[in-house]
Amino acid sequence: MTALLRLYPAGYRREFGDEIAMAYHEATRDARRAARAREALDVTGHALRMRLGLGSAGRRGRLLAAAAPFAVTAVGASAVWWAGLMLPGATASQLPAELTIPYMLLVAAHFVTVLGAATALSGRWSAGAWTMAAGCAATAVIEAMRLGGGVEFVLLLRTPLLLAALAAVLCPADLRPQPRVRTAAGLAAVVLWTALLAGVLTSGPLPDGSFGALRFAVPAAAGLALAGRPAFAGLRTAPAVLLAALPLFVLGTPLWTRDAYTGPLALGLLLVAAAAVSIRRRRGRRPLDGV
Repeated sequence: MTALLRLYPAGYRREFGDEIAMAYHEATRDARRAARAREALDVTGHALRMRLGLGSAGRRGRLLAAAAPFAVTAVGASAVWWAGLMLPGATASQLPAELTIPYMLLVAAHFVTVLGAATALSGRWSAGAWTMAAGCAATAVIEAMRLGGGVEFVLLLRTPLLLAALAAVLCPADLRPQPRVRTAAGLAAVVLWTALLAGVLTSGPLPDGSFGALRFAVPAAAGLALAGRPAFAGLRTAPAVLLAALPLFVLGTPLWTRDAYTGPLALGLLLVAAAAVSIRRRRGRRPLDGV
């Protein structure tokens, strides 16, 4: 526990360190290893939020919470797209034997990322976000160490994905989306449905190009549907709308660049939505006549 407490800023640790340690020991007393690991991850996430000033009372924390479901959706959709790109190479007969295992591990890491995203959007936010982040980190490590991509190249390629996953991990705990699926059977059904959808999209006969963009568009639409109305209800300001759309635009490059019209049209609709939210918010603040 001492190592976990050192993650907090010194002032916060001096003021609340004893309370945090006591709460941790109470939560992990007679608990299994998985429960202790989950509590340790929660403490780690809370410490990082405190260091970055991302508490739920601050503007940055609220903006991050509004954008987090969309970041998770973008990461999951991007992982499906990358898995579909890598799977043909992993199963190709001409692939050298020394690259077969790294390629298969890379595909597996992308699938772990997808399942983590579905778990988070279903309501098991902490477990899903950390699983998703672990999958993203694993893809970067495999590419850098086993496929010879080079650290600089991998960081350039994977930084947007890692930042989006980190946004989910750092989402303030009391502002996280409410569980959409409340039973273990429902969660298992969502995970199974996600695995089947990802399997069909990655192994199905979709050519690279315009149709290949479906590998991002379809899981993105499914993720937004799973996030549901509460995710969109959290977009109450123009900055929140723009920040929520950022990971979808950055990671959805295969979709927005498939022709000369889709990207500008989507950007125009986004700006209109941000302006509409801003106007509505200003009207809501306007005092009533005669009051």
